Amino acid sequence: MNLDQIKPMNRKAILILLPEQLTRLEYEPKGNELIVNDQLHILSLTDDLEGSLVDRLESSGLLEPGNLLIQNPYDTSDYAVVDRASSTFALAKYFHFTTLCGLLGAREVIVEQIEIKTSKGRKLFKGALDAWGIKGNIKGQSNTFEEMRNNIKIKSTFDGGKPDIRAAESYLRQYQLLSDVSMKSLTDQRKGSNPIKTRELILSLSEESKKTLSVVSGLTIPNSLSNIQAKIKGIQQETHEFTLTIKVEF
Repeated sequence: MNLDQIKPMNRKAILILLPEQLTRLEYEPKGNELIVNDQLHILSLTDDLEGSLVDRLESSGLLEPGNLLIQNPYDTSDYAVVDRASSTFALAKYFHFTTLCGLLGAREVIVEQIEIKTSKGRKLFKGALDAWGIKGNIKGQSNTFEEMRNNIKIKSTFDGGKPDIRAAESYLRQYQLLSDVSMKSLTDQRKGSNPIKTRELILSLSEESKKTLSVVSGLTIPNSLSNIQAKIKGIQQETHEFTLTIKVEF
């Protein structure tokens, strides 16, 4: 099978199984629901797998039986394991934002504050990155938050310059970010004869990934896949949402 031939909309999630696991699934009452799901692709680890997407999954260490993979909302050929998807894709959006700022001629991008809450609205942390302590509500979930803190920089600097609006809009289109109000409005404000010099904004790092995660949160998993059952249950109960307060200087 060539995974590249499967339309991106039909592989929002990929469930990787051994051939015998797939056979067992076909005879389970809940198994057929997974097989006919039009946004989930079940990938059986046979010898005839091919294509650049399979190669990419294998080189990333993701092509393992029992993995449930979620499609990156900004790159349909990129995936993350389900239990790390919220933080992985949040970081991806942060890097896209800083790249956009560079294209728009920014000199500095300063992260003033990060807010972390659950999908049910429970606030886990709100404050400056350098004041972030693993305590209180975020205790026990420190690996996720340390990953975010280690990768999000308080200040990113550039040489600055004239905005390349065409390149910026092309970048937003390429990574499916034209619908993000903060990023699109920042691009628009750098146009014309009197472009903005300073902008403070609120950037959601989770808006797009929430839609992708909803694909798997409604799945009913048979008992034979108990390890995946537990991961889906975790998503159904709570996922993490990340928001940054950012100041951009041009």
